[in-house]
Amino acid sequence: MTDQPNADDLTEVLASIDPMQVRMAHDLLDGSGIETFIFDDDSSRMLGSTGAVPSRLMVHAADADEARSRLKELGFVDKA
Repeated sequence: MTDQPNADDLTEVLASIDPMQVRMAHDLLDGSGIETFIFDDDSSRMLGSTGAVPSRLMVHAADADEARSRLKELGFVDKA
């Protein structure tokens, strides 16, 4: 993993008010070799299920299509 990702190079592939769903997707993509980053996880948990700030799963833009394809195959649906 890199130290600090360039935010301009990252693309959101999943957003959810359920942080467990985002973490599971993160683990599955990381396990298949796609580097992932979770954004807004703390804010999402502090606000609970209000949906005001969903947790977001980000990947490098070059990996976005493959990541979305894998998430779809695994049954993940973006609910944000």
